[in-house]
Amino acid sequence: MKKWQIIKAILYFALSILIIIFNNEIMPYVGILVGAVVCLYALEELLIAAAKRTLFNNAYLLSDGTVQLLIGAILFIVSSDIIKVCLVWGVWSIIRESKEFAEAIKSIVAKRWGVINALESVVVVVLSFFLVLEPKEEHARLHLFLLAAELAIVVLFYIAEQVRDKIVAKKGLSSDESIGKKDELTV
Repeated sequence: MKKWQIIKAILYFALSILIIIFNNEIMPYVGILVGAVVCLYALEELLIAAAKRTLFNNAYLLSDGTVQLLIGAILFIVSSDIIKVCLVWGVWSIIRESKEFAEAIKSIVAKRWGVINALESVVVVVLSFFLVLEPKEEHARLHLFLLAAELAIVVLFYIAEQVRDKIVAKKGLSSDESIGKKDELTV
């Protein structure tokens, strides 16, 4: 799993940089790009659950992954119509970020890092409403930059968690034991 996390971090960071550098060139293909990202998110969740042998034990996870794959397919199909892309992308972002927000709140309650994730989720949901209510190319472009930032943040959080785990290990605690302790490792 650790190798996959490193590969994923490199791919996410590279994609983030490519989106920022080539945003004008990407805009005509934004539906395909976002459809691919949606499918990758879904496939990752489904494959991890299958590897852990929990895929068929969790009906929500299976249905959520299947719905996300369908949303990705819809984005591929409507990729030539920016208004439809904005509508589907906005709805998917609201659904996904509501799950991310719930996870961030759980982390905050458990005295782990989560405030930045919660704020990011709120920003994405608000901007996603603009995608749905006013589906325009400029909103899609703004959301594309937000996607690039989100991909970079995922990488930075992964690196920060690895550093935190090493610091916690040096202190002789497991990551679970460090949860709730008021020190420089928790927020």
